[in-house]
Amino acid sequence: MSQSSRKATIRAYSPGDEHGIVRLFEEIFCREMTLEEWRWKYKGLGNQKVYSYVVVNENNEIVGHYGAIPLRMTYHGKNITGLVTCDAMIQPKYRGMWTLRKLHNTFVDSQVQNGIFMFYGFPNEKNLLLPAEKMGLYERVETVLDASKDVTFHDSIERFLYKLEPLNFHDRRIDRLWSSVKEHFPLSIIRDGFYFQWRYEQHHLFTYEIWSLKRRASKNLVGLVVLKKDDIEKLLLMDLVFHPRTFRPLLKKVENLAFKLGKKKLNLWLPQRMHPELRKLGFAFVPSGAILPRSTHPATIKKEEMQSYFYYTCGDTDFL
Repeated sequence: MSQSSRKATIRAYSPGDEHGIVRLFEEIFCREMTLEEWRWKYKGLGNQKVYSYVVVNENNEIVGHYGAIPLRMTYHGKNITGLVTCDAMIQPKYRGMWTLRKLHNTFVDSQVQNGIFMFYGFPNEKNLLLPAEKMGLYERVETVLDASKDVTFHDSIERFLYKLEPLNFHDRRIDRLWSSVKEHFPLSIIRDGFYFQWRYEQHHLFTYEIWSLKRRASKNLVGLVVLKKDDIEKLLLMDLVFHPRTFRPLLKKVENLAFKLGKKKLNLWLPQRMHPELRKLGFAFVPSGAILPRSTHPATIKKEEMQSYFYYTCGDTDFL
C-alpha cells in the first residue's frame, strides 16, 4: 500500500502519528494544534477510525498529511458517511506534483473502496485548489460567497408571531426538529443534537451560542441558529436548521437580535441556489476566499448533484 519517491513514503495513519501531525501543522500554518484539538477533530463523534494519510521521509518524520473528518450525513433519505477534508499540508522541499497527486489519490482510492463517495472541503483557492485543479484532482463546484447585510430592525408580523430564545445544546427538541425537516435537506450533515454538541459546544478554539425559533403559543421548535458573536461589529450565523416556511422569519428574528446586540453586519454562508431568497432580504455577496470543490474520482458524487442538493453553512468548515 505504501508508495515511495524522492525519499518519501505515503502510508495510512498509525497510532502515535498525531504527534508528528500537530508538529507539522504548527510549522505550516504557524498555529499550535494541541493533541486535545486533534483528538476532538479526528476522533470526535465516537469515530473509531482516523481518516488520514501521511508522507514520511527517510528519517521517519512526518512531512506531509492529508486528513478528513468523518461525518454522519443524509443522502436522499439514506444515512451515509461523508468526509470533509482538512489539514492538507506538505513541507516545501517535499511539495512536488508527484507527492500531491499520489497523496490525494491514495487517500481517495482507499476511502472509495470502503463505499465512501461524498468528499468535500473549503480550500483556499490560491494555496490549495489551483495546483490540485490543474492536475485534475479537484473540480470546483462553486465559489463560496459570504452573504452580508447591514443590520436593521424588523417591526413586522414575524416579530409578534415568533420567539427567538437561547437553547441548551442538549435540548432533545433539537433532534425532533431535525427529524421534522431532514427531508428538505437531501444532501447534508445530520444536524441533530449529537452533531451540534460536538461541533459547537465542545469546540477547542471558539465559543458559540445556539438559539431556537418557535411560535409564541408553542413549545415546539420550528428553527434554530448557531451564532458566533466574538466579532465586535459582525454577527456570524454559523448554522441554520429550519422549515422552508420559517426561513425568512428565522433570519428576521436573528437580525433583530443583532440589532439589540449593537452589531452592524449580519453574515452567513449558504449554497448559491439559496441566494435569490437571501437577496430578497437585502443580502449582498462577496467571495469568502474559500471554494467548494469535489474529488474527480469517477466513483464520487457529481458536481451537478452537489450544486442541486448539498446544504452547507459556515459550520461545515473546520476553521470558523
